[in-house]
Amino acid sequence: MDKSVKPRQSTLGAGSTVMGSPLSTSSLTSSSDRDQQLEKLLKENKQLKQKVDTLEKENITLKKSIYDLSTHYASTISQGGLQYPSLPYVLDPEVSTQDVITKGQELINKAVHEAAGGTVDGAPSSTRESKTFEIKYELQGHTGAVYAVEFSPHGKLLASGSFDKTVRVWDTVSGQKEILCLKSHSLNISDLSWSIDSSTLLSGGYDSTCKTWDIESGTLSGSWETKGFVQCLGWDFVNAHVFYYGTSRNVLGMIDVRSSSSAQPDNNEFQSHPISPDVQVTNDAMVNSLYVSRDGIHVITGDSKGAVKVWDVRARKCVKETVFDQSRNPISHITVGRRMTDATRRSLNDYDEPRYMAINSYDNVLRVCDRGLDPPKSDMRLVHTLKGFKNKNWPIKASFYTGKEYNASIPSRQNNAVEEKSVLLATGSADPYAYLYNIGENSSELMQRLEGHTDRVYAVNFHPTEPILASCSADSTIKVWGPAVSRGKKKGIM
Repeated sequence: MDKSVKPRQSTLGAGSTVMGSPLSTSSLTSSSDRDQQLEKLLKENKQLKQKVDTLEKENITLKKSIYDLSTHYASTISQGGLQYPSLPYVLDPEVSTQDVITKGQELINKAVHEAAGGTVDGAPSSTRESKTFEIKYELQGHTGAVYAVEFSPHGKLLASGSFDKTVRVWDTVSGQKEILCLKSHSLNISDLSWSIDSSTLLSGGYDSTCKTWDIESGTLSGSWETKGFVQCLGWDFVNAHVFYYGTSRNVLGMIDVRSSSSAQPDNNEFQSHPISPDVQVTNDAMVNSLYVSRDGIHVITGDSKGAVKVWDVRARKCVKETVFDQSRNPISHITVGRRMTDATRRSLNDYDEPRYMAINSYDNVLRVCDRGLDPPKSDMRLVHTLKGFKNKNWPIKASFYTGKEYNASIPSRQNNAVEEKSVLLATGSADPYAYLYNIGENSSELMQRLEGHTDRVYAVNFHPTEPILASCSADSTIKVWGPAVSRGKKKGIM
């Protein structure tokens, strides 16, 4: 025992005692070193915040310059007697610098905690330890930002639309390769929609046209002019010859591809025909997104004034309006879950509306609504507000998965089907990530932040029958994600 005590006493040095006395010179030196390291870290933190502030000011200046140039261009061509369509989305160049500084401080705190071996609030380590989804493969070919991505109803093909003015179709079964590159649009593609039998692809662009493509032959089959940039479009669930579109000039339109307005081929070239005014409805704001109800009567829109509206397309009028965001930030996208049997449903007797609707908004909130027992007639009820991703100023899109083990349909009035209680919901983001949430009746959770893109993720889309997710980005790539394969114990969502 004496041998173990004496060395401990000798390290205190002369003039030092165990309690209440001055520390040794070495202890003081160690404390001084820690103070210097802390002072250095605080100085680096201050410099980092200053850099963030500088970059944000440069970003605001760049946005203002783009806006000024656009305004000047519009004024110039207007003086020449030409019409210039309004901007597709509300431009808000005044981003709060304080928000950026706050985010910078969060990153600093995260780095400090991680360096100390701790965890960060809001970023549980379990998410990193057991990834639910992982990248299966990447699709390259576009030469510009990719704004839209959509699986075909039969799940064998994937379509994408880009700033490079092309629509590309990819084989997702045999080789994950590009099989078609469709060229006719003169500006970027904003939205895509497949026909129910996967034989025809509908595309809309900022060249103010809607176009249909025959997939088997890879040729353009129709083209129609619109008033304003095409923001969104979708096929009717009951009438396979009808589709709807929304534009930046407040128009909700309906087109029957058999009508006289349909373009006819002439030496393999098409001339876009204007649409008759009697199939257009005028909204009081830009129509940024739409969903076609399965009853063959109603279309639901999300607009730039933050309103979700239900339209009776037979009466051509709005029959219901709902606003969840009292600040009325623009809605960039609305989506509902798809049913596994969509491809076989062709009559009103079969229609079964999904239970949940998700609403992306410019206030960086993804709202999930319960649509009631008889949508769209029943009132929607806000059940979840999801945060963490970035939506402000960008046309971000989301997607539900309602397949195996994740199915929240409204109980069918025909067969009294048993309702399961949760769905998967993915969304793009203005940061280089996609976000995956688990949505239940009374709870919601962020399951995973999908990391792999290097720029904004504009849109995501789930496969119609399998838990496979496609994401597209400003980095010009498309990534396809699937359940992670765990070692040892099998762990996933299947």
